[in-house]
Amino acid sequence: MGHDGGVVSLCVIRGGHAHHGRAVFCELHHGSEIMTIHLKHTLLLAGLLAGATSLAHAADRDTPYLGMMGTYLFPDISRKLDNGYGATALFGFPINDYVVPELTLSGVTANRKPASAGSDRLYSGGLNFAVFPFGRDNTASPFLLLGGGGEREDHLTGRKTSGYADAGGGLLISLNRSRTAAIRIEGGRYAVFDKTVAAGYGHVYDTRVSAGVQIALGAHVNDAPPPPLDSDGDGVPDDVDSCPNTPRGMAVDAHGCPLPPPPRPAMAPTPPPPPAPPVDSDHDGVPDAIDQCPYTPAGMQVDAKGCAIKAATIVLHDINFEFNKARLTENSKLSLDQVVAGLKGQPTMQLEIDGYTDSVGKAAYNLKLSKLRAAAARDYLIAQGIEASRLHSEGYGAARPIASNKTRDGRAMNRRVEFKVVQQ
Repeated sequence: MGHDGGVVSLCVIRGGHAHHGRAVFCELHHGSEIMTIHLKHTLLLAGLLAGATSLAHAADRDTPYLGMMGTYLFPDISRKLDNGYGATALFGFPINDYVVPELTLSGVTANRKPASAGSDRLYSGGLNFAVFPFGRDNTASPFLLLGGGGEREDHLTGRKTSGYADAGGGLLISLNRSRTAAIRIEGGRYAVFDKTVAAGYGHVYDTRVSAGVQIALGAHVNDAPPPPLDSDGDGVPDDVDSCPNTPRGMAVDAHGCPLPPPPRPAMAPTPPPPPAPPVDSDHDGVPDAIDQCPYTPAGMQVDAKGCAIKAATIVLHDINFEFNKARLTENSKLSLDQVVAGLKGQPTMQLEIDGYTDSVGKAAYNLKLSKLRAAAARDYLIAQGIEASRLHSEGYGAARPIASNKTRDGRAMNRRVEFKVVQQ
């Protein structure tokens, strides 16, 4: 910015430095219009800051932020300037919770001494590092500032640019729980490298104090209140929980007390045991309840009433006699006892008792032996109380074999006593 005959030229460099081949756009304004242009730029920055806030949605420690502050300047005495005022805008992009690089832009106006000499306007931009020793996640977070940049000074006789280094500190005071909006207060000492002002030293020292607001980009400024405390995690806040320390996972009512256990489903009645099979004492297939002839000998064919059918035959292979004799063994008597029981259960039944032998030996001897053995069985039945008139015995020797006499097993089957029903 320069001055010529009361006209000030304002140049804006777009896309880089002019001497690097970037486009430079300049406009001419009267000196009285400079402050108006500066204020318009300040209002534009404030509008952008408000727009960024309205578009905010979420924030965390790595969320970038914008700051807008009013700035008061205490210039070095060698500048021959009164204290000045202006504005500072900053953009921070956190590296972590402790260190944040910040880009800064400032514009300050200060009157010359004497006032009739006009006023200077100082425009500066640079990079600072804000260091938070205790982190940024606090209600009040102090910080240190260290950085540098460039400054342009516009005055009535011309303009000049200088570099600077700065150091300072400040305090960030959060306005909400999520730390997305805060009041920012800071101050710093600026060492401006300007040999034309401070001959022999090459620099001047300015002090700047700023205060304003800082807003995180993409963050809700107004937090929702934290959820109510629920120490036992049962879904009922502590202030209305009548049963604190409920075991985790237990169902509770609106007062935080355990719900009664659900009623158990009614037990299905025990089915009755299956009916016992009908008793059939003589194992003839007819239940005792309808068996009119109980104790029928096992193996004898019976009718529906459980009585032996006429001409039915029962063959006993376990009727044994002493060797070469017609005397019954004790085991044979047990088998005959079943026949006795059947005869007693069916008083009108009459039997024919037939004795048989195998083919070993002489036929006449076998015939005689079979008669004697059949008679021995008849005599045993009579001795057990069966009327003799109901029994008839006969012997047939080796006749009517029911198996081969050529094998040992076959001959054993042929040695038998048969009981044949001749009358029911």
